[in-house]
Amino acid sequence: MRQFYRAVQRYSISTIDRSEYLSSPETISLSLPWWRSHLVGYLLSPVWVGLMTLAALFIDEPLLIWIPFCILTLLSCFLWGIGPALLTMTLALFALYYIIIPDQRLFAHNIWKDIHLLGPFFFAQMVITLLAAFNTRQYRRTVALTKELRTALRDLSTLNRELTRTQHQEYMFFTRAAHELRTPLTTILGETQLALRRLERARPLSPESAKYLAHFEHIEQRAQGLHALVEDLIELYRVQEDINPPTLSPCNVNNICTELIMQRHQISGRDFKLELPDEPVIVQANKERFYSALANIIDNADRYAFLSTPICVRVHAEDNNTASIHVHNEGAELPVEQQERIFEPFYRTPAAERSYQDGWGLGLTISKAYIEQYGGSIRVESLPGEGVTFLVKLPIQKITT
Repeated sequence: MRQFYRAVQRYSISTIDRSEYLSSPETISLSLPWWRSHLVGYLLSPVWVGLMTLAALFIDEPLLIWIPFCILTLLSCFLWGIGPALLTMTLALFALYYIIIPDQRLFAHNIWKDIHLLGPFFFAQMVITLLAAFNTRQYRRTVALTKELRTALRDLSTLNRELTRTQHQEYMFFTRAAHELRTPLTTILGETQLALRRLERARPLSPESAKYLAHFEHIEQRAQGLHALVEDLIELYRVQEDINPPTLSPCNVNNICTELIMQRHQISGRDFKLELPDEPVIVQANKERFYSALANIIDNADRYAFLSTPICVRVHAEDNNTASIHVHNEGAELPVEQQERIFEPFYRTPAAERSYQDGWGLGLTISKAYIEQYGGSIRVESLPGEGVTFLVKLPIQKITT
């Protein structure tokens, strides 16, 4: 079960974001049209050179004859690649040597002067072709990689939908199973508690009855733990599926924290330090769920703190807009990878697994869902030698008079 949730959170990607990317203009524009193929470039190169040669026959200035052919080579390389560009350049050289130069009477009948005449054209053509070829090669490589990326994204989108569907089915299974278990568990607890009361009334107990009493107490303890798990599963499903949203009302954070600390002190006997502002901090929430969320956080801090160290709870208002609640314990450092996963369903840290503390790894998950339901946030901080701090923030309700 825990591995399933880890896989969902590791590989789940927003389907909406991916569909927007695949249909974005930037992605679509990278698909080459049919007229950008090499074959079209080879076929059009003679046509372009022929038209440019006819146009060059009417140019009176010899120095301007090279410019159109340079531009033509550049366009061929950019549109169709280095092969069509080299063909264009070769045809242009033949056109210059056999048609344009004789027509313009540009031969000097001196090989060095002729090389001087044709050399700049040839050098310029080669430089332009190489630069354009490099650019075109990078562009085509980008197109190929983009196509591969789009294929991978489609596969990932399919996987994400399957994971989402599997996750929903998983929630449905556990919720229905939890509902089916609730009734027989209630019956087991009721019968066990009834038997315990009867045995208590029958004191002093015989040795045989004392054994039965121990068995029934063990049954009640295990049934209570299983009943708590069933209720947590049902509640987690309700919160995440937004079923039966709770009624919100003003909640006094100062009073709730004070009450929770008094109760926890009576249970564990640990010392607590409570820092409250002079003015009450009021948030809009469901009191029962908000109480449960803070109780889970404080209980967690108490369970995993070092012995004989206090738990510090501090409440303050940030800029009169946000209620901030800090719960700090002097416990073992929580590594970064565990901080990122501590709110996952069914996740327990290795230290918690090694300890004798009972738990299913759902308390902090439910607390996070509750707090985010009211527009708040929760995170954890831990540094070497400084313990663990949970930071809860909620919007403050403005009190109007």
